[in-house]
Amino acid sequence: MNTTSLHNIDVIMSFRGNTAEREENLYAVLRHFSQTYTDYTIWLMESDTAPKFNWHRVADPRVQHVFTYSAGPFPKAFLYNLGAKLSRCEALLFLDVDCIPNPSVLSSCVYNIMFTKNNDVLVPYFGAINIAGETKQRFVDNPSYDVFTGIDKNHLNEDSVLLYESSMGGAFIFRREAYIRVGGMDTTFIGWGGEDNEFFYRSKRLGIPWSSMDVPLFHLHHDSTHREDFNAKAIANSQRAYQSNIMPMDELQHIVERLKPFFN
Repeated sequence: MNTTSLHNIDVIMSFRGNTAEREENLYAVLRHFSQTYTDYTIWLMESDTAPKFNWHRVADPRVQHVFTYSAGPFPKAFLYNLGAKLSRCEALLFLDVDCIPNPSVLSSCVYNIMFTKNNDVLVPYFGAINIAGETKQRFVDNPSYDVFTGIDKNHLNEDSVLLYESSMGGAFIFRREAYIRVGGMDTTFIGWGGEDNEFFYRSKRLGIPWSSMDVPLFHLHHDSTHREDFNAKAIANSQRAYQSNIMPMDELQHIVERLKPFFN
């Protein structure tokens, strides 16, 4: 039952339904929110040549669907920034549509950002676990966090593998004012990969420390339609993102000055 508060936070999700598996993951996560949490608004930011989101599969008035036309590579950074611009909430949860954080930890992190001045950003996990096979299907059929009981980085079952050792992207809560102050995501990153890393390096160097919680994030498995091309571009984007960790501060400030006018 939906008994966990998210303190009326706005959740920003970016979406392109380019495979049936990705669409299945999205609807499972949306149903998980509806069954688990009491108070939130989801900004579902879709970009494609035509909308694919099906309202009839969700029936949750807390989901706000925003569609933007794009025939090119997936513009995740732009969609995150657009969601942040449209929102008027003090705190924003940026969440990949195939990721499930621990509900109680997520609620505590949201409370910290919304009602204290202790942090500008919190990451509700450390390490991501990919879920496939029968375990994933059980979650799709009944999207309860209890499906993952007993699974962690040291106790994986036959359907789970450790996807990431640490945390970067996937799920993070940011104070909206601070997100805009450092320029948001760099929209020159197109396609998958890199934008999360670059944003982490840039915001951290600009004085915003990131703190992670020592619980895993669960990621619903999906295949890529063009995996070799995807991997090559993701690696190139990650290498480019690292430049924000080593470039001179004046160059980093130029990135912020280029990005901030979008939010005016």
